[in-house]
Amino acid sequence: MAPSSWRYEIAMFLAVNTSFLVLFDTFSADRNTGRSAPMRPGPPRLDSRQRLMDLNGFEYVIDSGACDGPRRHTPVVVHSHVGHFERRRAIRQSYPRTVLDRLGFRHVFMVGLPSSGNRVDDRVLQERLLRESSRHGDVVQGNFREAYRNLTYKHAMGLTWFAARCPRSDYMVKMDDDIAVNLFKLNAVLGRPDNRDLAGCVIDAKPIRDERNKWYVSRAEFAGDAYPPFLSGWLYVARAASVVRLLRAIEVRERYFWIDDLYVTGILAERAGLAFTDLRPEFETDPGPVHCCVHKRQRCDFLAAPTGDDDALLQRYAEQLMLCKATNSSCDLFRKSKRHHSCLDLWKKNISVDTASRVGKPSIEILNWN
Repeated sequence: MAPSSWRYEIAMFLAVNTSFLVLFDTFSADRNTGRSAPMRPGPPRLDSRQRLMDLNGFEYVIDSGACDGPRRHTPVVVHSHVGHFERRRAIRQSYPRTVLDRLGFRHVFMVGLPSSGNRVDDRVLQERLLRESSRHGDVVQGNFREAYRNLTYKHAMGLTWFAARCPRSDYMVKMDDDIAVNLFKLNAVLGRPDNRDLAGCVIDAKPIRDERNKWYVSRAEFAGDAYPPFLSGWLYVARAASVVRLLRAIEVRERYFWIDDLYVTGILAERAGLAFTDLRPEFETDPGPVHCCVHKRQRCDFLAAPTGDDDALLQRYAEQLMLCKATNSSCDLFRKSKRHHSCLDLWKKNISVDTASRVGKPSIEILNWN
């Protein structure tokens, strides 16, 4: 595809996207309006009931055929909370289908069961999710409850789904639903000839032993004084063969460990003998650079950064990248300039105390992030 054609497609998308999608989503059936969208038969399920780690009787409540069809895609497996409807909508709207097709990506959202404790609310939420799945066909739901300490089940479900559903894909991408991702740069990462088994932001960390801390890990859960190197769960890339090796590394009677990215890309990866490609310089650790890219067109050319739960940033970051692509202009202006640092300083000054306390916070004690 010639660059001029790229620019034309993206420019046309940017011109009509906002007004069309606002109107379309206002009347879409996956909102909680009480109207039911017509249900289309989904793809056949995997084994109806199977074992997922120590979870007997696991099954897919909702399945997806995102890897089906004549074209080969790289699935972007997005860990999402079942109730994050607006965030999933923002991710879907970030890049037009034509761009996704050119890059070869498909988003697939991994969710659990509603767990509010209110049966009526949970039933309404589940019905809304079924309508969303019927409309988009990109949701996979397991029969475990949504909970932070169930994220390892979700992670293992995503790996299992990929291994069974995407036999023609060379790579799997895993990301969280609050991370802004540069799909153009991600596509370039997949094309590197020196990629190893797993690629992402490599972290060294040690357990938190303070029982008053939310992220406390006991000696019974993990006996060592330092974790094996692992990849940030914000975004990482795995070769298809590496996904199979990770799944095979799960021992039959293994004790469940709830820090999912550490367990999968650290403990299991070490056991499987997998090697890392460190993409740490391509990551940003707070939403400031996303803000400066969107509002000041500065330092846009990173691979991934947290959005601080700002769903609008997910979409606006992608739109800024596509605008740079369409106009053949730089997305990396003022990379080291005082002007860029002034933008970051202003962002940090203006964010609320509540936001500052949670954006970019790791769930474990980081030793060498910088």
